[in-house]
Amino acid sequence: MKKTLLSLAILATCGAFAQTTVTFDDLTLSPDSYWNGSDGSGSFVANGVTFPNEYNMQFSYWSGGFIYSSSTDITTAGYTNDFSAYTGIGANGSANYAVNYGGNLDFGYLQALTSIEITNTTYAALSMLNGDTFGKQFGSPNNAAGDPDGTNGEDFFRLLITGYDENNDSIGTVTFYLADYRFADSTQDYIVDTWQTVDLSSLGAIRYLDFTLESSDTNALGILTPGYFALDNLIYEAAGVEENAALAFSIYPNPANEQFTVKGTAGTITVRQSNGTTIHTGKTDGFTAIDCASWAAGAYLIELTTENGVSRSTFMKR
Repeated sequence: MKKTLLSLAILATCGAFAQTTVTFDDLTLSPDSYWNGSDGSGSFVANGVTFPNEYNMQFSYWSGGFIYSSSTDITTAGYTNDFSAYTGIGANGSANYAVNYGGNLDFGYLQALTSIEITNTTYAALSMLNGDTFGKQFGSPNNAAGDPDGTNGEDFFRLLITGYDENNDSIGTVTFYLADYRFADSTQDYIVDTWQTVDLSSLGAIRYLDFTLESSDTNALGILTPGYFALDNLIYEAAGVEENAALAFSIYPNPANEQFTVKGTAGTITVRQSNGTTIHTGKTDGFTAIDCASWAAGAYLIELTTENGVSRSTFMKR
């Protein structure tokens, strides 16, 4: 499966354990439409999070990363409908959601994850339900070519969500089945067609999050089930930052286009991009204006370091 790195800015506020939900509802879409990266921008920002996107301009198709959608199409089969959730709507009845085609999540700093909502795409669901040119019909003992595949119809399609620490060591995996046809009682076999909340709290404090899809339907090149899933409502909070009211600082205006001011305690201000790269550092006497006119739009981590510790908050550049 194609891997794409997703950089996610920390949204902790003033050093507190601030919980953040990425909903995609701050993105503007016409009803029943989608953004697939055809504008060549290479990414989109939702709730302060930068989602990378790969679009093949030569052949005009989405080739990896993330898109966002409000599509309600739950009937069109095939790769031309790779932008629709099989629910036909976002989680909790919202209009917008995202679709993943390969990818990792790099928080840049330790995060304590709470949960994420997951469902199938229409493309994957209908492939499993009915079979297509490449993917088999789940529950059948035969592959898409009609030859026995050794599964005896005991098929599955699952998402492995693995957390990694700051040393890039794996610290745990949460497995979610998008389809499961392995039950002795075939009436229990299912393909997920609703939004399901996946608990990620068992991963603890992680820096990287890896999404890997596995299927019982494979060949020498990999899985034959379409490697897509839809996601919504990612909930997390900053980990490892002690709350200390004495270290709190404010940022205004926020968001801003040209300049913003940091007001707090005397110390050192550091500004980092969502990938962890430092783009500004300097001393402050408690009141400092910072020029951001040349910065790219998106989320930035602001750190204030004093003799009493470190406080962090987020600034949004328009």
